[in-house]
This record gives sequence, C-alpha cells and structure tokens, in this order.
Amino acid sequence: MSYRQQRQLWHIGGYLFLAVVLIIIAFPIYWIILTAIKPASLTYTPKPALWTNEPTLESITKLFSNNPFHLWMFNSLWVTIVNCTIAVAVGTMASYSLSRLRYPGRQFLSGLFFFVYLVPASLLFIPLYVILSNYRLLDNLWGLAWTYLTFTIPFCTWILKAYFAGIPIDLEEAAMVDGATRFQALLRILLPLAAPGIAAAAIFAFTLSWNEFLYAFIFLQDERKFTLSPGLTTLVYGDVFLWGQIMAGAVLMSIPVLFLYFFAQRFVVTGLTAGAVKG
Repeated sequence: MSYRQQRQLWHIGGYLFLAVVLIIIAFPIYWIILTAIKPASLTYTPKPALWTNEPTLESITKLFSNNPFHLWMFNSLWVTIVNCTIAVAVGTMASYSLSRLRYPGRQFLSGLFFFVYLVPASLLFIPLYVILSNYRLLDNLWGLAWTYLTFTIPFCTWILKAYFAGIPIDLEEAAMVDGATRFQALLRILLPLAAPGIAAAAIFAFTLSWNEFLYAFIFLQDERKFTLSPGLTTLVYGDVFLWGQIMAGAVLMSIPVLFLYFFAQRFVVTGLTAGAVKG
C-alpha cells in the first residue's frame, strides 16, 4: 500500500471517528427537542420512534399554563445579570491588580483565586447556608446572586489576569507619563484593549450562573422564586416524570445561551486565545 493510500485511509478513519463522536453528542440534544414537540401520549410508548408525524407545542403550552415558568425565567435572568455584572467588575479590578501592581503576597493571592475556583460547590454550601441564614438572605434572590460570586469572581479574575498580562505595559506607562492617573490609564487604555477578554469572561460568568443548580436548589424554598434549574425539578411528582414539559423547559432554557454564544463566539475565541499568549 502506497503512502498516499495510507493517508487516505487515515483521513477516512478520522472522518468516520468524528462522525461517530458527532452522533453521540448530537443525539441527546435531538432527543430532547423531539420529546418536547411530540404528543404526551407518544412519550411513554415502550418502543419510542425516532421521529413524530404529529409535532405539537402542547408541552410548551402546559409548561407555561401549569407552572410559573415565566417567573423562573425572569428570576434566572435577574440573578445572572446581577451576578455577571458584579463578577466582571470585581474580576477586572482584581486581575489588573494581580497582573500590573507589585506588592508582597501577589503570587499567593493569584494562586488563591484559582484554588477557590477549584473548591467544589458541595463543600461550600453548608457555610454559605449558615451565612445566608444569619443575614436573613435565605429564599432571597439577592442572597443567591451573592453566593454565585464565590465561583464567578475567581473565574473572571483568572481569565482576565492572563489577558492583562498579554497587553504591553508600555502603553499604560506612556499614558501615565503624559499625565494620566493609573485609574485613567486603566479606563482609557487597558479596558478598551481588554474588551474581548472582558466579553469572554462575561459570557462564561453568564453561562455558569444561568446553569447553576445546587445553590439555587438549596437556598430557595418558594417555588415562585425558583430559577430555571430547580424549577424544572417540580415537574417530577414521585415516580411520575412529565418528560414533555421537562424537555420543553430544557430547550427554552438553552436558547439564551445558544444565542449568546452564536453572536459572541468571536469574543470568546479572541479573548481566550489572546490571553493565552502570555497566560
């Protein structure tokens, strides 16, 4: 067998492997969408079909009519926006400090931010529960938004620290020589240059907050204050799963994130790759 034939076989094998991986990844998504649009009577059949000839919006209609789904979506959006705004603002200041300023313990703080992000949420919810209880923030969306900062601030700081390190310090020093203060140099020089990195951090913070389940499930008790993730658990009654409504909720929950990544993917790629040069 010639070298050219071997390369062709490798290419064919690679494409087949990618096709299998694509099917494995895409099939659950396809099944979620299919379950959301097919009649409820066909959901529990012993031999489910891979397609339906009777697509319907019945599950979506029942999801809104029988549950406060619109409130869950509003709560998720509110908590996510509040948390994302604070996390990006604090993360930007912290990452600038860690990458530009020189002071004792800077490297230790940098490692501490990364360590805090790696701590599993299951280890933090007990002390966070005690703190929220002491400040009467249980079953409160403000309290939930603050708990999300325990993982979004370290994440944003770590991403932006690498991005700021990739921006030449000469630009900032030149602005300060011309009379600008450090804050003015940050505001007028660094932040515009770091916009792709900040956008990437905001997108990931949005995703982490939007999809979070554990804290929302533990710290919220009132069903009307639920976010989307714990709200969908109310569609399970004992051993009865309302699969059509659950899948419809999953589809609707995924749409904002899909749109966000579709329209802002260039910021994600630019922000992460540019920050990785010196990160």
